[in-house]
Amino acid sequence: MPRLKPEARAEKEQLRKTQITQAAYEVISAKGYNNFTLDDIAKNAGLSKGGVLHYFKSKEDILLYLLEQIYIIIKKNINKRSSKYRTPERRLRAIVIAFIVTAKRHPAFYTVLVDFWAQIPIHERVKYINTQIYKQLCDEVIKVIEDGIASGVFKQVHADNTAHAIVAMVMNVAIQWTFNHELYNIDHMAKTCIKMIMAYLEEKTK
Repeated sequence: MPRLKPEARAEKEQLRKTQITQAAYEVISAKGYNNFTLDDIAKNAGLSKGGVLHYFKSKEDILLYLLEQIYIIIKKNINKRSSKYRTPERRLRAIVIAFIVTAKRHPAFYTVLVDFWAQIPIHERVKYINTQIYKQLCDEVIKVIEDGIASGVFKQVHADNTAHAIVAMVMNVAIQWTFNHELYNIDHMAKTCIKMIMAYLEEKTK
């Protein structure tokens, strides 16, 4: 059998990692963070246990990689939507909507993420990865707020604190809806969040 070129080998490895990560996501969605084995992941991925361990050293490595990928997808949704607009107001609205769209398109994303959060007090690597990537999400909002302040669209606020408050509020809206769709209409709730955020940020003209 001819050897694969480095590019093809790297592509195959990434595809296999994606396959295994998706399997881990589905298993956690069904069983919870602490209630599954490496064999469960392998079976869901259609691979042998050895095949899984060829790409990841352990179950823990798979879970940490999955945590990173969940945040990366959320961040991509944010960047994709916010990059379409130039004004701070429109970009911030797009960011809020991106969190909501993630919940609607990936129903178990936030429940799996909450399972990871439960590990933070006892798992330093989960804590580190979560802190680093969550900070990146907040940094996106901070940049928009600072642009709005600089352009005179938003009033002077503490951009860092405001960004963290916005991300916390919107993610919680998405998470609670993920747990129970009957709580509220998530689209209406997103509009309410946007109105509240803009009412706080926009400079009042006399």
